[in-house]
Amino acid sequence: MKNYLTYLIKTKWLQSLIIAFLPTLIFVMLVFSSIDQYIPNSPQSIPYYSVPIIFFFPIVFIMIIVPIVSVFRLYIFRNSKDVDLYYSLPISRKNLLSSQLIFGFLQLIFIWTIMYLSGLFIFTVLTSGDYHTLYLFLVYLIVILYIAILYSISTFLFLRGNTVVDGIAFMIIFNTAFVFLSTFFTNFVIRGIVRAEAFMFNPYYSVGRVSNYFFHFAKPYQVNPPYGYDTNTLIAIIINTVVFSIIAISSLLLNHQFILKEKTEQIGRLSTSKFGYVTLIPMNLFFAIASLYFNMANTTTMLAISFLTVAGFIGFFIMRRSAKLKWMDILLVVVPIILGILLMVIIKS
Repeated sequence: MKNYLTYLIKTKWLQSLIIAFLPTLIFVMLVFSSIDQYIPNSPQSIPYYSVPIIFFFPIVFIMIIVPIVSVFRLYIFRNSKDVDLYYSLPISRKNLLSSQLIFGFLQLIFIWTIMYLSGLFIFTVLTSGDYHTLYLFLVYLIVILYIAILYSISTFLFLRGNTVVDGIAFMIIFNTAFVFLSTFFTNFVIRGIVRAEAFMFNPYYSVGRVSNYFFHFAKPYQVNPPYGYDTNTLIAIIINTVVFSIIAISSLLLNHQFILKEKTEQIGRLSTSKFGYVTLIPMNLFFAIASLYFNMANTTTMLAISFLTVAGFIGFFIMRRSAKLKWMDILLVVVPIILGILLMVIIKS
């Protein structure tokens, strides 16, 4: 495994550099173009400083890059033309997968480090070190934890598909499912606390909340915590981090189990995994429709429901690679829609 990992590092360094180049360039340009709002012009003894929210940009960039790197590293396991070649190498399936996963994580750390620290260095120089750089550097370290969590989950989702396209689709609809889930809880379930805490069901919740907290204290002369941060916030962050950490660890373990048991003849065939279309599409439909304010006279609502219905059927067309669906496929679209509408009616009544 060590030799193969070394081989990947030596042969894929240019790929890592290319992926890192564009987001780093964009972030550095954003720092230069917006630096004026972080340099106070007031002659007062305690000038006004803005919270350096510009550092959210590299976090967003790296979260987008995570699934991209997942595809680059694992596509060999979902390409029917290449998989037999790789499995014929003098390395076990387990070590082959482990090498790809480790190298993918190293790629992400490299990209994150180049992008974030380049911008941090320029920001610190241009602001003459007025901001508390230590808090901004802590964000760099903390985000690495969440990169590991999201990368593990992304690789699991990708490997549940039998093709590259299905794997990418699983990652996309997994993320949309948790957006709709969070929206549902925001609208109906936990209105009694800060609405942002509803997004604790989203895998990106903690990284956003923790980063914003440290960005706030990076501002000079800041002693009070940011608005909306209290005990509920801390509890939500802890629960979110622990739950998704467990999911991430489970994902890595299941990845190895599935690869060891997998039959290569299944690669390229229909993806009917329980972790894929058959679960994620109904989940998307139910929570998306249940989040809408149901009003039969509301054209926008009816259009949204129609669009979601069509999207659900398209998802199963993609799964079957045919316009001919099974009865179970139709039920997995129709039943969540009906249940979502009924729930809206109950909540509104």
